[in-house]
Amino acid sequence: MALAALEFDRPAPVSMSMADEIAVDLKQVSVRFTTERGTITALDNIDLSVVTGGFLTLLGPSGCGKSTLLRVVADIIKPSSGSASVLGGVPSLARSRRDIGFVFQDAALLPWRTVLDNVTLPLEVGGGAPAGRARDPRELLELVGLSGWEKAFPHELSGGMRQRVSIARALVSSPKLLLMDEPFGALDEITRDRLNEELLAVWERTGTTILFVTHSIYEAAFLGQQVLLLAARPGRVREMVPVDLPSPRRVAMRETPQFVSLVTRLRKVLETC
Repeated sequence: MALAALEFDRPAPVSMSMADEIAVDLKQVSVRFTTERGTITALDNIDLSVVTGGFLTLLGPSGCGKSTLLRVVADIIKPSSGSASVLGGVPSLARSRRDIGFVFQDAALLPWRTVLDNVTLPLEVGGGAPAGRARDPRELLELVGLSGWEKAFPHELSGGMRQRVSIARALVSSPKLLLMDEPFGALDEITRDRLNEELLAVWERTGTTILFVTHSIYEAAFLGQQVLLLAARPGRVREMVPVDLPSPRRVAMRETPQFVSLVTRLRKVLETC
């Protein structure tokens, strides 16, 4: 059963003006790396606020620091300066509470484990999910359209199916924040479009705050409530563009004048980055 076919109430997207809580708050965050060639500034004075339950897409040229920004939020990289607050505290606290889920471009499934066993992995390591927060892996597989594939192994799945398993695995501990680093970048266009629709359904169903990195202007516009445009060398905020598109969103929406106008605006900003 495809995810898009599941029936559930679709809550209205959260807007900055409606929200009382901030899930991610970065203030003047800079990240610098020391190399043999000297100091490289990956991020420069980033200010960013993401509301609880929001969906932010990050768009920009290669080398603008999109992935680095996600890693600061995930407590994988420490800021060289500035401050980062995640879910009301320092990023390390959110990580230790297992409040953060991460989906990479490579699904990174364990080849010797079945689909179901890959999804349950976070419940078996590091102390498992916090009390009362473990979700039923079989229900998550149904949510991502993989009911009936529980006993399959990763090599038996298509690339899109492996990414669905990766998303289910990231959600099994009920994270409050889901970070996605170009998860569909290696997929064909048709599969990518289908997963875009299904990811929005997951977001609307779970209410999880999502930060999503992409190189695709169309994907950024289609998925996000807001699009953060980053300029490169060093990575810095170029513009935050609000997205006012109706819900639920379908791929056919990309042919509408409203969507085309949004994409044109994003493209013009990128050309100046």
